[in-house]
Amino acid sequence: MTHTEDKKTPLYEAHRSLNAKIVPFHGWLLPIQYTSIIEEHNATRTKAGLFDISHLGKVEVTGKGAFEFLQLLFTNDISKTDSRKIVYSPLCNRNGGILDDVFIYNLSKDRYILIVNAATFEKDLAWFNSNNSHRVDIEDINDSYGGIAIQGPASAGILQNICEADLKELKRRRFCETKVDGFSCLLSRSGYTGEDGFELFVAPEETEKVWGDLINIGKPYGLLPAGLGARDTLRLEAGCPLYGIDMDESKTPLEGGLERTVDLNKNFIGKEAILNRKAQGIKEVLVGFKMRERAIPRTGYPIEKANKRIGAVTSGTYSPTLKENIGFGYVTPDNSAIGKEFDVIIHAERKKAQVVEVPFYRRKR
Repeated sequence: MTHTEDKKTPLYEAHRSLNAKIVPFHGWLLPIQYTSIIEEHNATRTKAGLFDISHLGKVEVTGKGAFEFLQLLFTNDISKTDSRKIVYSPLCNRNGGILDDVFIYNLSKDRYILIVNAATFEKDLAWFNSNNSHRVDIEDINDSYGGIAIQGPASAGILQNICEADLKELKRRRFCETKVDGFSCLLSRSGYTGEDGFELFVAPEETEKVWGDLINIGKPYGLLPAGLGARDTLRLEAGCPLYGIDMDESKTPLEGGLERTVDLNKNFIGKEAILNRKAQGIKEVLVGFKMRERAIPRTGYPIEKANKRIGAVTSGTYSPTLKENIGFGYVTPDNSAIGKEFDVIIHAERKKAQVVEVPFYRRKR
């Protein structure tokens, strides 16, 4: 996609007015940072960060049979979406490979909104349509919503100033339809940072007003606008794999560490392939690791044990919260247990690393 085709979110001008450094990201122009990645990261961990999530793909599925359609497409049990609960689920192809990972909002028995990755939006939409044996209505509603995420320990206190719903009543991974800043809003207590936080979807023409008001209200609380850079370091600390980097169509949920999101008691596309893979034994598995020597692991770096290649790094960064270098990578199952050590090859040098429990960071409740 050439840069002339990159789309602007409803907050593009707001980012420019804040002197954000803007980059193309999966067909969208988005801020990578405003001041510094570490400053924005630390503000989100200790106070609050404000993120533009308008680029996320949005699909509405409606009609009789919507539930059955989604049950067939997704590995997780969609009936868990009752009582305004959001279900996270891989979407698999017939070989059990992960096409995307998706958040599913159940608005009523026959109406769901799916939040998908920007990079896979067109592919997902085509997959939904080609597997629509239930004849449900599948609608691209990307242009119907702008999206804002407010994340961090101060986020509820800030948002409550302009939110009609009582945020104390809204539990984690649940959502409601309410008014924010006087505008209709699909609001969930969710996010990809490991902190308490909220994701707001409002009409595109209202997004900039909500964003600006949250920045003004948030100032005394220490809120900062945050870009893709901080989003990436935060999500890695929180142990959240990123589609396209930590998993893709070549991996099933078994390799990707997502077995908990696969319900083998129901029928879904890719189930047979996943059962076969399970029976044969998987050859690689995603692990979290910390560097034991000073070096930052990066995507693609080889992982070796006793001079033999056993895998590769998928994500890696310096963790501003832990002040350590951390990463995700695929290794052979016999090297995946917590405490196992291996070498990451960084600029032709061997650097020691150790498998650790994920998430790397857990917020104090």
